Amino acid sequence: MDLILRHAHVIDPSQEIDRVMDVGISGNKIAAVAESLAAQPGCRELDLRGKYLCPGLVDLHGHWYEGSAWGIDPNICLNHGVTTAVDAGTCGFINFVEFRRNRIETAAVQVLAFVNICANGIPSALVGELEDVRYARPRETAAMIEANPGVTVGVKLREGTMTGSHGKEALALALEAAESVHLPLMVHVSQGADTPAILRKLRAGDILTHCFQGRGDGLLEAGEMIPEALEARKNGVRFDVGHGYGSFRWETAKRAFEHFFFPDTISTDLHRYSVARFAMDMPTTMSKFLHLGASLRDVVLKTTWAPAQAIGRQDELGTLRIGSVADLFVFDIEEGEFPLEDTHQQVEKAERRIQPRYTVKSGKVVECGSQQVSLRPFYLCDEEIFQLIERDAV
Repeated sequence: MDLILRHAHVIDPSQEIDRVMDVGISGNKIAAVAESLAAQPGCRELDLRGKYLCPGLVDLHGHWYEGSAWGIDPNICLNHGVTTAVDAGTCGFINFVEFRRNRIETAAVQVLAFVNICANGIPSALVGELEDVRYARPRETAAMIEANPGVTVGVKLREGTMTGSHGKEALALALEAAESVHLPLMVHVSQGADTPAILRKLRAGDILTHCFQGRGDGLLEAGEMIPEALEARKNGVRFDVGHGYGSFRWETAKRAFEHFFFPDTISTDLHRYSVARFAMDMPTTMSKFLHLGASLRDVVLKTTWAPAQAIGRQDELGTLRIGSVADLFVFDIEEGEFPLEDTHQQVEKAERRIQPRYTVKSGKVVECGSQQVSLRPFYLCDEEIFQLIERDAV
Protein backbone atom coordinates (compact mmCIF):
# COMPACT_ATOMS: atom_id res chain seq x y z
CA MET A 1 0.00 0.00 0.00
CA ASP A 2 1.15 3.54 -0.78
CA LEU A 3 -1.24 5.36 1.55
CA ILE A 4 -3.21 4.45 4.66
CA LEU A 5 -5.97 6.75 5.88
CA ARG A 6 -6.32 6.00 9.58
CA HIS A 7 -9.01 6.29 12.26
CA ALA A 8 -11.68 8.00 10.16
CA HIS A 9 -15.38 7.31 10.66
CA VAL A 10 -15.99 5.52 7.36
CA ILE A 11 -19.45 5.66 5.75
CA ASP A 12 -19.87 3.44 2.71
CA PRO A 13 -23.55 2.58 2.10
CA SER A 14 -22.59 0.22 -0.73
CA GLN A 15 -21.06 -2.12 1.88
CA GLU A 16 -23.15 -1.13 4.92
CA ILE A 17 -20.06 0.35 6.60
CA ASP A 18 -20.63 3.04 9.24
CA ARG A 19 -17.83 2.93 11.82
CA VAL A 20 -14.22 3.91 12.52
CA MET A 21 -11.86 2.09 10.15
CA ASP A 22 -8.62 2.36 8.18
CA VAL A 23 -8.55 2.58 4.39
CA GLY A 24 -5.51 1.45 2.41
CA ILE A 25 -4.71 2.63 -1.12
CA SER A 26 -2.33 1.06 -3.62
CA GLY A 27 -1.68 3.19 -6.69
CA ASN A 28 -5.09 4.46 -7.75
CA LYS A 29 -7.12 1.60 -6.25
CA ILE A 30 -8.66 0.75 -2.89
CA ALA A 31 -6.48 -2.03 -1.43
CA ALA A 32 -8.01 -2.63 2.00
CA VAL A 33 -10.71 -1.45 4.40
CA ALA A 34 -10.31 -2.79 7.92
CA GLU A 35 -10.52 -1.80 11.56
CA SER A 36 -6.74 -1.74 11.79
CA LEU A 37 -4.23 -2.02 8.97
CA ALA A 38 -0.62 -2.97 9.70
CA ALA A 39 1.98 -0.31 9.05
CA GLN A 40 4.15 -0.93 6.00
CA PRO A 41 7.64 0.37 5.19
CA GLY A 42 7.57 3.46 2.97
CA CYS A 43 3.79 3.81 3.21
CA ARG A 44 2.42 7.29 3.81
CA GLU A 45 -0.11 7.54 6.64
CA LEU A 46 -2.71 10.23 7.27
CA ASP A 47 -4.38 10.37 10.68
CA LEU A 48 -8.04 11.35 10.24
CA ARG A 49 -9.15 10.83 13.80
CA GLY A 50 -12.44 12.66 14.44
CA LYS A 51 -13.17 13.09 10.73
CA TYR A 52 -15.55 11.31 8.37
CA LEU A 53 -14.57 9.50 5.20
CA CYS A 54 -16.84 8.31 2.39
CA PRO A 55 -16.51 7.41 -1.29
CA GLY A 56 -15.80 10.32 -3.61
CA LEU A 57 -19.00 12.23 -4.30
CA VAL A 58 -20.84 11.77 -7.60
CA ASP A 59 -22.60 14.98 -8.63
CA LEU A 60 -25.35 13.81 -10.98
CA HIS A 61 -26.24 17.26 -12.27
CA GLY A 62 -23.83 20.03 -13.23
CA HIS A 63 -22.77 22.00 -16.31
CA TRP A 64 -19.13 21.64 -17.26
CA TYR A 65 -18.91 22.74 -20.90
CA GLU A 66 -17.47 26.25 -21.00
CA GLY A 67 -18.56 26.74 -24.60
CA SER A 68 -21.98 27.40 -23.06
CA ALA A 69 -22.88 30.46 -21.00
CA TRP A 70 -23.82 28.01 -18.23
CA GLY A 71 -20.55 26.07 -18.08
CA ILE A 72 -17.77 26.13 -15.48
CA ASP A 73 -14.47 24.29 -15.04
CA PRO A 74 -15.17 20.87 -13.45
CA ASN A 75 -11.86 20.99 -11.57
CA ILE A 76 -13.66 23.19 -9.04
CA CYS A 77 -15.12 19.91 -7.80
CA LEU A 78 -11.83 18.94 -6.14
CA ASN A 79 -12.52 21.66 -3.58
CA HIS A 80 -15.82 20.02 -2.64
CA GLY A 81 -15.19 16.26 -2.43
CA VAL A 82 -16.70 15.55 -5.86
CA THR A 83 -14.59 13.10 -7.86
CA THR A 84 -17.15 12.33 -10.61
CA ALA A 85 -18.96 15.27 -12.21
CA VAL A 86 -21.87 14.41 -14.51
CA ASP A 87 -22.75 17.00 -17.11
CA ALA A 88 -26.53 17.34 -17.43
CA GLY A 89 -26.83 17.92 -21.15
CA THR A 90 -24.92 21.15 -21.68
CA CYS A 91 -23.94 19.78 -25.10
CA GLY A 92 -25.84 18.23 -27.96
CA PHE A 93 -24.41 16.10 -30.73
CA ILE A 94 -22.99 19.14 -32.56
CA ASN A 95 -20.60 20.27 -29.81
CA PHE A 96 -20.10 17.08 -27.81
CA VAL A 97 -16.90 16.01 -29.58
CA GLU A 98 -15.27 19.35 -28.80
CA PHE A 99 -16.46 19.07 -25.17
CA ARG A 100 -14.90 15.64 -24.86
CA ARG A 101 -11.60 16.60 -26.46
CA ASN A 102 -11.02 19.85 -24.57
CA ARG A 103 -12.62 19.23 -21.19
CA ILE A 104 -13.70 15.65 -20.46
CA GLU A 105 -10.32 14.20 -21.40
CA THR A 106 -8.29 16.92 -19.65
CA ALA A 107 -10.17 17.38 -16.36
CA ALA A 108 -8.60 16.31 -13.07
CA VAL A 109 -11.93 14.81 -12.02
CA GLN A 110 -13.88 12.21 -13.96
CA VAL A 111 -16.48 13.85 -16.20
CA LEU A 112 -19.42 11.87 -17.60
CA ALA A 113 -22.28 13.34 -19.61
CA PHE A 114 -25.89 13.21 -20.64
CA VAL A 115 -26.22 14.34 -24.26
CA ASN A 116 -28.93 16.91 -24.87
CA ILE A 117 -31.65 16.04 -27.37
CA CYS A 118 -31.19 19.60 -28.69
CA ALA A 119 -28.55 19.62 -31.42
CA ASN A 120 -26.40 22.34 -29.83
CA GLY A 121 -27.29 21.69 -26.19
CA ILE A 122 -27.90 24.70 -23.94
CA PRO A 123 -25.89 27.59 -25.43
CA SER A 124 -27.43 30.35 -23.28
CA ALA A 125 -30.41 31.38 -21.21
CA LEU A 126 -31.49 34.05 -23.69
CA VAL A 127 -33.65 31.78 -25.85
CA GLY A 128 -35.12 28.37 -25.06
CA GLU A 129 -33.12 25.74 -26.89
CA LEU A 130 -36.23 23.91 -28.14
CA GLU A 131 -38.58 26.79 -28.85
CA ASP A 132 -37.96 25.53 -32.36
CA VAL A 133 -38.43 21.78 -31.95
CA ARG A 134 -36.58 21.10 -35.20
CA TYR A 135 -33.41 21.26 -33.10
CA ALA A 136 -34.45 18.02 -31.34
CA ARG A 137 -32.60 15.23 -33.17
CA PRO A 138 -33.03 11.71 -31.76
CA ARG A 139 -31.03 9.82 -34.39
CA GLU A 140 -27.96 12.05 -34.19
CA THR A 141 -28.18 12.15 -30.39
CA ALA A 142 -28.28 8.37 -30.17
CA ALA A 143 -25.42 8.03 -32.64
CA MET A 144 -23.23 10.36 -30.59
CA ILE A 145 -23.97 8.42 -27.41
CA GLU A 146 -23.14 5.12 -29.08
CA ALA A 147 -19.87 6.59 -30.39
CA ASN A 148 -18.82 7.62 -26.86
CA PRO A 149 -19.78 4.70 -24.59
CA GLY A 150 -17.15 5.38 -21.96
CA VAL A 151 -18.35 8.86 -21.07
CA THR A 152 -22.02 9.17 -22.08
CA VAL A 153 -24.70 8.05 -19.61
CA GLY A 154 -28.04 9.07 -21.14
CA VAL A 155 -30.17 11.73 -22.82
CA LYS A 156 -31.18 15.11 -21.39
CA LEU A 157 -34.28 17.23 -22.03
CA ARG A 158 -35.26 20.52 -20.41
CA GLU A 159 -39.04 21.01 -20.22
CA GLY A 160 -40.66 24.36 -19.48
CA THR A 161 -40.32 27.72 -21.18
CA MET A 162 -37.32 26.34 -23.06
CA THR A 163 -39.61 24.00 -25.03
CA GLY A 164 -42.26 26.66 -25.70
CA SER A 165 -45.42 24.97 -26.96
CA HIS A 166 -43.53 21.85 -28.03
CA GLY A 167 -43.22 20.05 -24.71
CA LYS A 168 -45.12 16.92 -25.70
CA GLU A 169 -43.27 16.51 -28.99
CA ALA A 170 -39.88 17.21 -27.43
CA LEU A 171 -40.47 14.57 -24.77
CA ALA A 172 -41.41 11.99 -27.40
CA LEU A 173 -38.24 12.71 -29.37
CA ALA A 174 -36.04 12.54 -26.28
CA LEU A 175 -37.61 9.23 -25.24
CA GLU A 176 -37.01 7.90 -28.74
CA ALA A 177 -33.30 8.64 -28.43
CA ALA A 178 -33.04 7.19 -24.92
CA GLU A 179 -34.90 4.02 -25.85
CA SER A 180 -32.69 3.41 -28.87
CA VAL A 181 -29.51 3.43 -26.74
CA HIS A 182 -31.11 1.71 -23.71
CA LEU A 183 -30.07 4.48 -21.33
CA PRO A 184 -31.99 6.79 -18.99
CA LEU A 185 -33.60 10.08 -19.94
CA MET A 186 -33.09 12.93 -17.49
CA VAL A 187 -35.90 15.51 -17.69
CA HIS A 188 -35.56 18.98 -16.18
CA VAL A 189 -38.94 20.37 -15.08
CA SER A 190 -39.49 24.06 -14.47
CA GLN A 191 -42.22 26.63 -14.81
CA GLY A 192 -44.25 25.82 -17.91
CA ALA A 193 -43.64 22.07 -17.86
CA ASP A 194 -46.60 19.67 -17.77
CA THR A 195 -45.06 17.60 -14.99
CA PRO A 196 -47.96 15.12 -14.55
CA ALA A 197 -47.93 14.33 -18.27
CA ILE A 198 -44.15 13.95 -18.23
CA LEU A 199 -44.27 11.55 -15.27
CA ARG A 200 -46.84 9.39 -17.00
CA LYS A 201 -44.42 8.90 -19.90
CA LEU A 202 -41.17 8.28 -18.02
CA ARG A 203 -39.82 4.75 -17.78
CA ALA A 204 -38.12 2.83 -14.97
CA GLY A 205 -34.63 4.28 -14.54
CA ASP A 206 -35.48 7.66 -16.06
CA ILE A 207 -34.72 10.69 -13.90
CA LEU A 208 -36.81 13.74 -13.10
CA THR A 209 -34.53 16.53 -11.87
CA HIS A 210 -35.41 19.72 -9.92
CA CYS A 211 -37.92 17.68 -7.91
CA PHE A 212 -38.18 20.36 -5.16
CA GLN A 213 -38.06 23.45 -7.41
CA GLY A 214 -41.20 25.09 -5.99
CA ARG A 215 -41.86 27.34 -8.99
CA GLY A 216 -45.07 25.74 -10.13
CA ASP A 217 -45.54 22.72 -12.37
CA GLY A 218 -43.91 20.51 -9.73
CA LEU A 219 -44.72 17.47 -7.62
CA LEU A 220 -47.09 19.17 -5.18
CA GLU A 221 -50.59 20.51 -5.64
CA ALA A 222 -52.38 22.21 -2.73
CA GLY A 223 -49.76 20.75 -0.40
CA GLU A 224 -50.34 17.17 -1.56
CA MET A 225 -48.15 14.98 -3.73
CA ILE A 226 -49.61 14.65 -7.20
CA PRO A 227 -50.64 11.03 -7.87
CA GLU A 228 -48.42 10.87 -10.95
CA ALA A 229 -45.33 11.37 -8.76
CA LEU A 230 -46.30 8.50 -6.46
CA GLU A 231 -47.07 6.23 -9.41
CA ALA A 232 -43.83 7.15 -11.18
CA ARG A 233 -41.78 6.33 -8.10
CA LYS A 234 -43.55 3.00 -7.78
CA ASN A 235 -42.66 2.33 -11.43
CA GLY A 236 -38.96 3.03 -10.90
CA VAL A 237 -38.56 6.67 -11.94
CA ARG A 238 -35.79 8.41 -9.99
CA PHE A 239 -36.13 11.88 -8.46
CA ASP A 240 -33.08 14.16 -8.34
CA VAL A 241 -32.62 17.45 -6.45
CA GLY A 242 -30.65 19.60 -8.95
CA HIS A 243 -30.49 22.60 -6.59
CA GLY A 244 -29.12 25.21 -9.02
CA TYR A 245 -30.06 28.89 -9.08
CA GLY A 246 -33.81 28.44 -9.15
CA SER A 247 -34.69 24.86 -8.26
CA PHE A 248 -34.82 24.30 -4.51
CA ARG A 249 -37.44 25.54 -2.08
CA TRP A 250 -37.42 24.77 1.64
CA GLU A 251 -41.21 24.64 1.84
CA THR A 252 -41.53 22.27 -1.12
CA ALA A 253 -38.94 19.87 0.28
CA LYS A 254 -40.56 19.94 3.74
CA ARG A 255 -44.00 19.19 2.32
CA ALA A 256 -42.62 16.32 0.29
CA PHE A 257 -40.83 14.94 3.37
CA GLU A 258 -44.11 15.07 5.31
CA HIS A 259 -45.46 12.66 2.69
CA PHE A 260 -42.33 10.48 3.06
CA PHE A 261 -41.30 11.48 -0.46
CA PHE A 262 -37.53 11.79 -0.40
CA PRO A 263 -35.09 12.40 -3.26
CA ASP A 264 -33.24 9.45 -4.75
CA THR A 265 -30.17 11.57 -5.51
CA ILE A 266 -28.83 14.90 -4.24
CA SER A 267 -27.07 17.05 -6.83
CA THR A 268 -25.98 20.66 -7.17
CA ASP A 269 -26.87 21.77 -10.71
CA LEU A 270 -23.64 23.73 -10.42
CA HIS A 271 -23.22 26.29 -13.21
CA ARG A 272 -21.99 29.84 -13.77
CA TYR A 273 -25.12 31.49 -12.40
CA SER A 274 -25.59 29.25 -9.34
CA VAL A 275 -21.94 29.69 -8.34
CA ALA A 276 -22.35 33.47 -8.61
CA ARG A 277 -25.54 33.71 -6.58
CA PHE A 278 -25.08 31.06 -3.91
CA ALA A 279 -21.34 30.21 -3.94
CA MET A 280 -22.79 26.73 -3.68
CA ASP A 281 -21.18 23.31 -3.69
CA MET A 282 -22.05 19.72 -2.89
CA PRO A 283 -21.23 19.85 0.87
CA THR A 284 -23.54 22.87 1.27
CA THR A 285 -26.31 21.11 -0.64
CA MET A 286 -25.82 18.00 1.50
CA SER A 287 -25.96 20.15 4.65
CA LYS A 288 -29.42 21.37 3.64
CA PHE A 289 -30.72 17.82 3.71
CA LEU A 290 -29.12 17.18 7.09
CA HIS A 291 -31.05 20.23 8.25
CA LEU A 292 -34.25 18.76 6.82
CA GLY A 293 -33.76 15.70 9.02
CA ALA A 294 -32.02 13.21 6.74
CA SER A 295 -29.39 11.03 8.39
CA LEU A 296 -25.74 11.49 7.47
CA ARG A 297 -25.68 7.95 6.08
CA ASP A 298 -28.66 8.70 3.83
CA VAL A 299 -27.12 11.95 2.59
CA VAL A 300 -23.88 10.11 1.78
CA LEU A 301 -25.83 7.35 0.00
CA LYS A 302 -27.63 9.88 -2.20
CA THR A 303 -24.39 11.59 -3.22
CA THR A 304 -22.29 8.45 -3.81
CA TRP A 305 -23.70 5.03 -4.56
CA ALA A 306 -27.25 6.13 -5.49
CA PRO A 307 -26.14 8.46 -8.33
CA ALA A 308 -23.64 5.80 -9.44
CA GLN A 309 -26.55 3.36 -9.67
CA ALA A 310 -28.64 5.92 -11.57
CA ILE A 311 -26.05 5.98 -14.38
CA GLY A 312 -25.20 2.29 -14.25
CA ARG A 313 -21.72 2.79 -12.76
CA GLN A 314 -22.34 1.28 -9.30
CA ASP A 315 -19.57 -1.31 -9.71
CA GLU A 316 -16.89 1.34 -10.15
CA LEU A 317 -18.11 4.59 -8.54
CA GLY A 318 -19.56 5.62 -5.19
CA THR A 319 -18.02 2.69 -3.34
CA LEU A 320 -14.94 1.74 -1.30
CA ARG A 321 -14.95 -1.88 -2.44
CA ILE A 322 -11.49 -3.39 -2.80
CA GLY A 323 -10.26 -2.92 -6.35
CA SER A 324 -12.44 0.12 -7.07
CA VAL A 325 -10.89 3.46 -7.97
CA ALA A 326 -9.45 5.27 -4.94
CA ASP A 327 -11.86 8.23 -4.96
CA LEU A 328 -12.68 9.47 -1.45
CA PHE A 329 -14.02 12.45 0.44
CA VAL A 330 -12.87 13.45 3.95
CA PHE A 331 -14.93 15.93 5.92
CA ASP A 332 -15.90 17.26 9.36
CA ILE A 333 -19.34 17.82 10.79
CA GLU A 334 -19.28 21.29 12.31
CA GLU A 335 -21.81 22.40 14.90
CA GLY A 336 -23.01 25.95 15.30
CA GLU A 337 -25.45 28.27 13.57
CA PHE A 338 -25.19 28.33 9.77
CA PRO A 339 -27.54 30.31 7.48
CA LEU A 340 -28.59 28.28 4.46
CA GLU A 341 -30.60 29.90 1.67
CA ASP A 342 -32.97 28.29 -0.81
CA THR A 343 -33.50 29.65 -4.33
CA HIS A 344 -36.55 31.65 -3.23
CA GLN A 345 -34.63 34.00 -0.91
CA GLN A 346 -35.69 32.07 2.21
CA VAL A 347 -33.00 31.47 4.84
CA GLU A 348 -32.98 28.78 7.51
CA LYS A 349 -30.38 28.40 10.25
CA ALA A 350 -28.86 24.95 10.41
CA GLU A 351 -27.15 23.56 13.49
CA ARG A 352 -24.77 21.33 11.53
CA ARG A 353 -22.90 21.55 8.28
CA ILE A 354 -20.48 19.41 6.29
CA GLN A 355 -17.05 21.01 6.07
CA PRO A 356 -14.80 19.52 3.36
CA ARG A 357 -11.18 18.71 4.25
CA TYR A 358 -9.64 16.41 1.63
CA THR A 359 -10.59 15.04 -1.76
CA VAL A 360 -8.75 11.91 -2.84
CA LYS A 361 -8.90 11.43 -6.61
CA SER A 362 -7.37 8.21 -8.00
CA GLY A 363 -5.20 7.90 -4.89
CA LYS A 364 -3.93 11.50 -4.93
CA VAL A 365 -4.76 13.65 -1.89
CA VAL A 366 -5.96 17.19 -2.56
CA GLU A 367 -6.68 19.66 0.23
CA CYS A 368 -10.17 21.08 -0.25
CA GLY A 369 -10.08 24.75 -1.17
CA SER A 370 -6.61 24.56 -2.69
CA GLN A 371 -7.72 24.44 -6.33
CA GLN A 372 -7.72 27.79 -8.12
CA VAL A 373 -10.34 27.81 -10.88
CA SER A 374 -11.09 30.77 -13.12
CA LEU A 375 -14.70 31.44 -14.11
CA ARG A 376 -15.70 33.37 -17.20
CA PRO A 377 -16.51 37.08 -16.73
CA PHE A 378 -20.16 38.03 -16.89
CA TYR A 379 -21.61 39.33 -20.12
CA LEU A 380 -23.87 42.39 -20.25
CA CYS A 381 -26.84 40.12 -20.99
CA ASP A 382 -26.21 38.06 -17.83
CA GLU A 383 -27.76 40.86 -15.77
CA GLU A 384 -31.03 40.17 -17.58
CA ILE A 385 -30.80 36.53 -16.49
CA PHE A 386 -30.21 37.46 -12.86
CA GLN A 387 -33.13 39.88 -12.88
CA LEU A 388 -35.43 37.29 -14.42
CA ILE A 389 -34.54 34.61 -11.88
CA GLU A 390 -34.78 36.99 -8.93
CA ARG A 391 -38.19 38.18 -10.13
CA ASP A 392 -39.51 34.62 -10.34
CA ALA A 393 -38.02 33.66 -6.96
CA VAL A 394 -40.61 35.53 -4.91
